[in-house]
Amino acid sequence: MPDTLPGAARRPSRGFELLRLSRRDRAEARRRLADLTPQAQADACRELRPEVRAEFFGLLESPEQIVPLLPEAELVHSVLAGGMSEAAWLLELATPEQRLACFDLDCWHGEELQLERVDEWLDALVEAGRPTLARALGELDLELVLLSLWRETRVVVIDREDDPPDGFFSPDGMVYFEVGDEGSTHRVHEIAHATHSQDSPLYWRIVYGLLFETRTECEENALRWHARRLNDLGFPERSDAMLVYRPLPPEQVEDFGRAELSSGVAVAHDLPRQFGGTLLAEALAELPPASASDALGQVLAVANWLAVADRLRLSESESIPTALGKAVRGIDGGLRELVRRRNQPPAEVLARTRAIDLFRAGATLDLELRGPYR
Repeated sequence: MPDTLPGAARRPSRGFELLRLSRRDRAEARRRLADLTPQAQADACRELRPEVRAEFFGLLESPEQIVPLLPEAELVHSVLAGGMSEAAWLLELATPEQRLACFDLDCWHGEELQLERVDEWLDALVEAGRPTLARALGELDLELVLLSLWRETRVVVIDREDDPPDGFFSPDGMVYFEVGDEGSTHRVHEIAHATHSQDSPLYWRIVYGLLFETRTECEENALRWHARRLNDLGFPERSDAMLVYRPLPPEQVEDFGRAELSSGVAVAHDLPRQFGGTLLAEALAELPPASASDALGQVLAVANWLAVADRLRLSESESIPTALGKAVRGIDGGLRELVRRRNQPPAEVLARTRAIDLFRAGATLDLELRGPYR
């Protein structure tokens, strides 16, 4: 079983032990940490609560080797827990995928783009310096940049022989930007100058976009690219995610046939805390490793679907654990009902039934699981 599941019950983590040691003997903690491989250091960081990771980062001798090894969502959680004022240096060290995830996970609430959050992340990139800002803007969907700039700037093109308009600035002496009273002059100035000096093609794409693109088309495209990347991370579009709440009477749950089961392995100590005391945990422990891994993967997929269906904020560290707790409750309820109806061992029912069908059956019997979708 993987050891990185949300809320997993484990022995005290290496990260916690090192952090506790650092409060008594910082030099010794740093020495022990330096003895670990970069991946082991990243794993130790992941084991910590997001709100104490900033303290752990301070112990790292080479954070530029460790930060890129964190999963995308974990970097987002770390930034938000430490505060946006500390985001710049992490974004400077982050990978393109990690930086994209900051916008994908924290700037959308369901299918609604929250431009104030886009602006906050752009401000953090500005603070990280022009090279990082230009790189990150090239990685982002151009539509996000345009939608942010449209709210606070106006662009005009002036012949070089003409006098520049009052209150405008220009990186090139031809394209002039005006920032409204409610806009951030510093943000717009840095985006324009960073792209002009660091990535000229991107600068002109932004200029042409501001001049000729339509906001409606940009909004549609931004949502499309965002949805595709979330799909790659295991999060479906909301219209698909709502399938998880479609009623399914237990007698209609499909049985996929007898599974050949060998002896299982004890996995309970590796499971997230949400599994504690459930028939689902017992069934997983009776499955052979490959089958248990597949079943557990299905349970986690149901949690992802629930997170989208319930409009949980994916950038919050407790969203997926919350959705997982709900998924386990529903799947466990469906499993118990099918064990009773089929008169089969729990492991056999679990191996022969899809986790999403077990949840749908459980939610059909337990209306509290359906929440506002009763």
